[in-house]
Amino acid sequence: MITRSACYAAGVFCWLLVCSTSAFSQKNRTFTRQDTLRGSITPERAWWDLVHYDLRIKVNPQDSSMHGTNLVRYKVLKAQQVMQLDLQPPMRITQVTQNGQQLAVKQDGNAWYITLPGKQAVGALHAVEVQFGGKPKVSRNPPWSAG
Repeated sequence: MITRSACYAAGVFCWLLVCSTSAFSQKNRTFTRQDTLRGSITPERAWWDLVHYDLRIKVNPQDSSMHGTNLVRYKVLKAQQVMQLDLQPPMRITQVTQNGQQLAVKQDGNAWYITLPGKQAVGALHAVEVQFGGKPKVSRNPPWSAG
């Protein structure tokens, strides 16, 4: 017969084992700049608030590629000029426009920095059109692995 205290002791042991394993794996993990860019609210993310995505994708099954556009509508929270969007390689941003004007784009791993041409007045609503394409990674173990 298993007593309540034995179940409690087993639960505590399992919890300690999970915590120590997690602490060990975190201790030996080296965090990269890309980890920080993906997991942080950077200054290039903090100044704008997403209002709406209008995503249009064209998939080509013959070569497993996709191309599309994403109209990103946003509200300005703080006056800034550089916006960060993320897109996982091997997908690539091919062009970004705002009001018909092509914008400067710089890539740093998964992070893409878009330099906006005009002043971003607090409270204003704007949109950028992001064109992208490539062949997405195939997941080895969906949905648990990247892909």
